[in-house]
Amino acid sequence: MKIIHFISSTTYGGIEQHVHELGMNQKKNNEVIIICTHIMKPFFENDFKVFSTKNFSRNNLFQILKLLLVIRKFDADIIHTHGSKTTSIFLKLRIFINIVHVATLHNIKKNMVPYNKSKYVIAVSDAITKGLKTKYSVISNWIYFNYESPAFVIEKKNHAIAVGRFERAKGFDLLIKSWVNIKRDLYIFGSGSQENFLKELIEELNLQNKVYIKKPLPHEDLLREYVKAKVLIISSRNEGGPRVALEALALGTPVLSTDVGHMNAIFPKEFLAQPDNLNSLKTFIEKHVDAIDDINQQSIFEYVREEFDLRNQAKKIMSVYEDLCKTKFIE
Repeated sequence: MKIIHFISSTTYGGIEQHVHELGMNQKKNNEVIIICTHIMKPFFENDFKVFSTKNFSRNNLFQILKLLLVIRKFDADIIHTHGSKTTSIFLKLRIFINIVHVATLHNIKKNMVPYNKSKYVIAVSDAITKGLKTKYSVISNWIYFNYESPAFVIEKKNHAIAVGRFERAKGFDLLIKSWVNIKRDLYIFGSGSQENFLKELIEELNLQNKVYIKKPLPHEDLLREYVKAKVLIISSRNEGGPRVALEALALGTPVLSTDVGHMNAIFPKEFLAQPDNLNSLKTFIEKHVDAIDDINQQSIFEYVREEFDLRNQAKKIMSVYEDLCKTKFIE
């Protein structure tokens, strides 16, 4: 099967890692092509055939028609769009090209129109499917590394960590406000538009000696940080995954989280804080963070390692492709 993955981002983050890992698995038995912006090309070109474009708007007809010619040239069986923008762009081309289309919904979206106009959608969690009216499957994110590697035999430290983009959705402002009475240090790894705001908030609450903003790290280095930490905190207001929680749990690091994404498929609801609720998060964190050694999540570690393995999730996605290709010929 010949598969095109289409992304339009200008930064390499969770969606891009998702596409990279899925593509690496698929290319064992299929031809995989990546269509992306020229900024993303260096991240993919060593592993895939890549066609790069300018970062154009979804209404740029010249670039959209140019893209149509490129897709026709590849003569692929599947085009898999990731995100609202690429899905919207492909919908403008659909009547001009005979190719099976799948769109992945990675996060909660206010505007579900592009997805509802798609014939089939894959959502990464049940929590983000509200308003989805087309046919869809829920196939969650995954872990893709050897969590038993000797590289991850690292002594535990006493601090907590949080990881993600410094944007409102991640709720790091709520997390910092919840840390006033916590004894452990907190390291927050990431970057984004709220970085200065978060630093100012730390100073305002006089937490400079307890909460530290850290620069984002390469994936392998970040995995080692999970192992070092006593606990990973997910404070998101909304979330598609979060995949960082899966990685930490697979490595044997406890997780405390708000009720977002697929977290309620992993933890009982009473062991999750309410999202976008400072009082709930603060109470939850004060109850559990400093007492994290008393919480046994071993059964959850084992569940995540088995249930969220890339090979299992990739098989589910390939089954979607195959079923849609069969339906195409029946139609």
